Amino acid sequence: MKSTLLAPRLIFSLTLCLSPIACSDSRGIGNDTGLFGTDNSAAMSPGVRAVRVGEGGPAFNACANIGRVVNLSASGETDLPVRAAPFVEADEVTRLTNDRRIYVCTRSIDQRWQGVVVPPADAPDSDCGVLAPVESPRSYSGPCISGWVSSAFVRLTAS
Repeated sequence: MKSTLLAPRLIFSLTLCLSPIACSDSRGIGNDTGLFGTDNSAAMSPGVRAVRVGEGGPAFNACANIGRVVNLSASGETDLPVRAAPFVEADEVTRLTNDRRIYVCTRSIDQRWQGVVVPPADAPDSDCGVLAPVESPRSYSGPCISGWVSSAFVRLTAS
């Protein structure tokens, strides 16, 4: 008699326990099942990080320093790439030659990259709107090219 009562209870218990599994969403935890079987070999791009101006406060110029591109020939490079973000993988915005004048406005946290504003080659003394104070720090939106260069190739100058 005990065995006849035990079998239906066992079947009922198993059905009760397994029914949520049968009805569950088939996506994996964290929705990571879409990663399998797809080509994820494309390189990730760090995107764009705007150069910030005005970090010194309203009593100082928007870009506190003037610099020059230096040491290009020592590394075998002929031009210094200006990047859209402070990463080697970032898109290239333009290239600078040795001794090119730039405005140094900010730097990356690890100080390997300088956020710069580049005056046009035909008007190297143009202020690009960064030689006057701004009320608060902001992304550069002036008329000149801006981007990130390796700190190893920048020398700060007096003018």
